[in-house]
Amino acid sequence: MYSFFTRCCIVFLCTVTLVYANDASQHINNLASHKVWKQLLHAEQTAVTLHHSGSHFYLAENGFENPLSELNATIHAFSQNPKSQCQFPARKRFIEKQLPTLSFPDVACPKYQEYLDAFSTHSASLIFASGYLGNPASMFGHVFLKFNGESEDGLLDNTFSYGAKVPDNENKLVYITKGILGGYQGKFSNQQYHHHHLTYSETELRDMWEYKLALSQDDIHFLLAHLWELENATMTYYFFEQNCAYQLAKLLSLVFDEPLIAPNKVWVMPFDLVVMMQRHQTNRPMFSDVIYHGSRQQTLYDRWQQLTSNEQQTLLQILESAPEQTHAQLATLGDASAIRVIDTLYDYFAFIEQKEDDLTDTQQAQKRQAMIKRFAMAPGKPNWKSVDRRPPHEAQDTTRIGLGLYDTPAGDLAGELNFRANYYDLLTLNAGRIPYSELTTFNVRLRYQEGEGLSVKEFTPVRIINLNASESGLPLDSNWAWKLAFGYKEQANSCTHCGAGYIDSFIGKSWAFRHNLVGYAALSTSITSSNLSGGFIAVGSEMGGVAHVTSEIAMSLAVGQQWFVNQPSKDQHYLSVTARYSINQRWDVRANIDNKHGTDFGLLISHYY
Repeated sequence: MYSFFTRCCIVFLCTVTLVYANDASQHINNLASHKVWKQLLHAEQTAVTLHHSGSHFYLAENGFENPLSELNATIHAFSQNPKSQCQFPARKRFIEKQLPTLSFPDVACPKYQEYLDAFSTHSASLIFASGYLGNPASMFGHVFLKFNGESEDGLLDNTFSYGAKVPDNENKLVYITKGILGGYQGKFSNQQYHHHHLTYSETELRDMWEYKLALSQDDIHFLLAHLWELENATMTYYFFEQNCAYQLAKLLSLVFDEPLIAPNKVWVMPFDLVVMMQRHQTNRPMFSDVIYHGSRQQTLYDRWQQLTSNEQQTLLQILESAPEQTHAQLATLGDASAIRVIDTLYDYFAFIEQKEDDLTDTQQAQKRQAMIKRFAMAPGKPNWKSVDRRPPHEAQDTTRIGLGLYDTPAGDLAGELNFRANYYDLLTLNAGRIPYSELTTFNVRLRYQEGEGLSVKEFTPVRIINLNASESGLPLDSNWAWKLAFGYKEQANSCTHCGAGYIDSFIGKSWAFRHNLVGYAALSTSITSSNLSGGFIAVGSEMGGVAHVTSEIAMSLAVGQQWFVNQPSKDQHYLSVTARYSINQRWDVRANIDNKHGTDFGLLISHYY
């Protein structure tokens, strides 16, 4: 028989054990609902094919759907199979931080340590690469992480980038379809920075902006730990949602206690990520600096525009003359001017070599003669001025909703609702985007007119314009100006409910008259599913331009005339003039005159979000 005292001790110990167990269980339950734990599991994604080095990413059978089961399975694995800690270092760091009383067996992870040593880094950056209209996957830009080492140029720094695993030579239409519908798997890939620099800055001529992230060493190690967990992981890729911007936003949310995915949108864009970082700056500093990395083309433009008229003329003479005359032409300049011209020549030849795939024999000889001249001169660097450029986060947001009032050809007033899903047009505040270009998707104009009711004025799924204006006028520095748009719109301003499917396009040339004024002339075509004017196919010409008068005021003009292929005796002409006044980053006002079988006068106020 136990004594009364012994029985009391047993009861007390059992009670304490039960309380402690209940308390530990409650801690684990709370931890399983922690947002960081859910992010480590990618619990909000359609990602069920996650594997790592032959082992399952989820340790519990229902780990993807049940964070508590996955947490219990992880704690059990770390205790009973210590080597599993090497597979999930981010989970280990998180659990030990949140449950300091919990201890796991010590284990050596040589491969993980080798990985950390390779990523010897003192800071991390988010890189935003501007859009590239030559590839559907790159039109909206790209973001990736760069882990900064000690080298000055950073070309050997390691990066992590998320993208779809696409077969070589995939048909672009197939790629777009599968990318939108989730037909590809995506994964994080590790490359040195010089690979991105070659692809974006040199080959695709895209500008890059580096956002130096305000992270501690502990934050950086936590990011690296989770990227290690995802080394061989694949996740379903969706072009408009679970893309590079989505994955980077989720990854950075592990260390930034702020939402980085733009609210009230069903799509996620690279631009939105840098805007969200800027909006949280006052609550929690997210970046300490923004560094501009100009493309090979933009570097050429910046230096060309800093040359004097005499230096520009000498450079042109070198390009238009035989290579043997290069030395004599440079000799007409002082040494400082000659060095500036030679440096700009280097940039020009590097740009042309990428654009044309190679240099001609004459160009090679001209470059060689310039190099010989430069080596014979005293060492020294030109004092090029840095060009102040507005970073991407200062541009307008991608989604626009507007209300307009229009004076119709009939003399009646009509109200209009205008919605554009994304991204930017010719008059948008364009920081960090392709100059004098437009990329709009899902643009809808709904008009209400008394007596006519509600009508669809326009629905354009895609409109792309790229004027490709050369800022130098140098030989071979030119590309075709082009446009492609398709959808549904009313055929004339003088009628309602007279819409038809359409495809509009043009191809031509553009000219930069000044840094803020571009004009173009092009051959144009229009194809419609039905036509009230004469035919289904019309061809003709179009001229126009874009002027950024000030940072707040911009204007565009398009005027054209077309003849119907099946009825050449009939033609149509059109004119569109739009002026934009930017109130701030979120609001602007536009006035528009549109003439096509009747003239519309309109005023539209728009909100961007």
